[in-house]
Amino acid sequence: MDRIEILSNHFNNELISNPTLATNQNNNQNNNNQINNNIVTTNILNNLEQKKLTNKDLEYLTDLLIGHPDELLRSQREKIVEALKDPIFQPQLYASIPEQRELAQKRLLKISEAQCLKLSEVISNYKRFSMFHGLLVYSDMSLAVKSAVHWGLFGASIVCLGSEQHRKYYDAIDNCEIRGCFALTELGHGSNVRGVETIAEYDPEQRQFVIHTPSDTAQKIWIGNAAIYATYATVFANLHLNGQDYGLHPFMVPLRDPKTMQLLPGITAADNGPKIGLNGVDNGRLWFKQVRIPKENILNKFGDVSDDGTYSTPIKNPNVRFNSMLEALIGGRVSVSNMANSCSKMGLSIAVHYACTRRQFGPSGQKEQLLMEYPSHQRRLIPLIASAYAYQISINYITSKFQNKTEKDARDVFMLACGFKAAVTWNRVKTLQTCREACGGMGLAASNRIGLLRADSDVDLTYEGDNTVLMQAVAKALLVEFRSYFTGSKRITGMLSYTYSKGHIGIFLRNKNFFTKRLSSETHLMDADMLLDAFIYREFKLLRILIKSLRDKMKSDKMTSLQAWNHCSDLIQQLSLAYVERVTIEKFLEEIQQSPPSTKPILTSLCILYELTKIEEDMGWFLSNKYFAPVKAQAIRNAINKVCYSLRDHALPLVKAFDIPSQFINTPIQGDWVSHFSNPNNY
Repeated sequence: MDRIEILSNHFNNELISNPTLATNQNNNQNNNNQINNNIVTTNILNNLEQKKLTNKDLEYLTDLLIGHPDELLRSQREKIVEALKDPIFQPQLYASIPEQRELAQKRLLKISEAQCLKLSEVISNYKRFSMFHGLLVYSDMSLAVKSAVHWGLFGASIVCLGSEQHRKYYDAIDNCEIRGCFALTELGHGSNVRGVETIAEYDPEQRQFVIHTPSDTAQKIWIGNAAIYATYATVFANLHLNGQDYGLHPFMVPLRDPKTMQLLPGITAADNGPKIGLNGVDNGRLWFKQVRIPKENILNKFGDVSDDGTYSTPIKNPNVRFNSMLEALIGGRVSVSNMANSCSKMGLSIAVHYACTRRQFGPSGQKEQLLMEYPSHQRRLIPLIASAYAYQISINYITSKFQNKTEKDARDVFMLACGFKAAVTWNRVKTLQTCREACGGMGLAASNRIGLLRADSDVDLTYEGDNTVLMQAVAKALLVEFRSYFTGSKRITGMLSYTYSKGHIGIFLRNKNFFTKRLSSETHLMDADMLLDAFIYREFKLLRILIKSLRDKMKSDKMTSLQAWNHCSDLIQQLSLAYVERVTIEKFLEEIQQSPPSTKPILTSLCILYELTKIEEDMGWFLSNKYFAPVKAQAIRNAINKVCYSLRDHALPLVKAFDIPSQFINTPIQGDWVSHFSNPNNY
């Protein structure tokens, strides 16, 4: 927390930025890559109502959502889809919990037989890895999570935290001869990883590490695959050498005999029992009683021990080493985001198909109206379609950035992965709940899957990092970047440079323009660049408010930096979400610039709808900070209704562009539901 105190002391009461720097940035903004504000035409809504999406347009949208795959990635996707056509991947709605677990395990083994993934490519071909798990969601969320634990957590820990000596395990992991789990969380400590208690003490005479659970609160808990099927675990434990604690390190620990599946000596495992969802995953608890493992089983990329017990590390600073170790596994959060958005897309596909065939009410003596014809239904579903597109574009960007990351942009990737994991999973909750309600009683049926998806995916809010805690990490990083920008102590990284190169002084001046505040014409509100300014303003001002609040609490209220931080938790969450939403819009607009003319209107409309909806959700902030006049707030609500109405006939093509494999578009309400439910034997 000392960096917060340093940061707070740096700024004066007014938090005035460097005027020369700001002026130069403003004067030079035309030389920067700007969003082309000509992409929005005044008659965009009319164009939408008159134009139908062609097959070529839909193919482009599908490619966009997949991340513009090359031929190799496209063929790999087809291979995965083909493998998922096996009957074993079809839903079994009445399976008991033991049957669900056995089925998920059989599905995992079937996938390994198809050789869709290679552990050696988990980083270099991360796009395929993320795409793979996004597709598994359409079949079975339990399967997707089991696979993500096996390859994405356990397997990736071997790759990212181990060294050349551990490559010998890759093939056995790929073909599931070794079945892994990831043992970090303990009963007493989850988000606070530094509080982990498990001990790994080195015995130089035997050249072995001794893994031990020193207390009941040190038991590993909620470990996916651990209750029944895992034969190995990556166990995080505090390394003890000659009475000195060197902090958390990862170790490969055998759990079960792979032939008999009996627990090995010193290992105790227990089942976490039935859950609210995801019951195909055997979450378990683990205790270690003086369990000995070979010296070579330490995953030694960031720290190693010689035969005689001498410690060595390429990173001398223990805090930097700790952060580097955890950040090496950041890809898991990117994958969770992609899986969550797949859940949203599945729910939307089901709800929109139903809304385009289900009729209810209408003029007397006439045909009843389709649900999608009702403005209230449009308002429920179409903004969520826009969000699914917006977040997928950003997820693809982060995936590519992670796959090709360098040391220079490591912090950017960290901020993006943390922020979007939280935002996309929160959006998934909202999307599935709305879709379930939009389908009425049909949304309650397990055969229509929305409820099952909602329950099975609920874990993504807290695994791979609790969302609220992740947003705190984003805010801390933003504060450091802010300080770097104004002090010049460190070159600013990419995620904030665009915001400030936009010319923040100009945005603040426009905010004071009475005419702009009240301007509510359709042309004005359909300007994506104008709307982006609102997000830049909000993020920038929240940063300033947070810094001032931290400083005041420490100087005036005599709080410690930790106390001040905790008392600003509401601002911290607001700021981090503002950052994510601003980046989402920027990436969406960049994508639109590169799109063919035929798809620009539909993509621009989706982007504008995302912007307008997010502004409406936080309208209280914009009004209280006098960025908008009340008359403009009402105009924004009306604009959302207009955009939704103009997109109503495009809703079905837009969800078809999700390209969910045909074998999983199999719920009754996605097809001829009248015929389906006319059969008494169907459910």
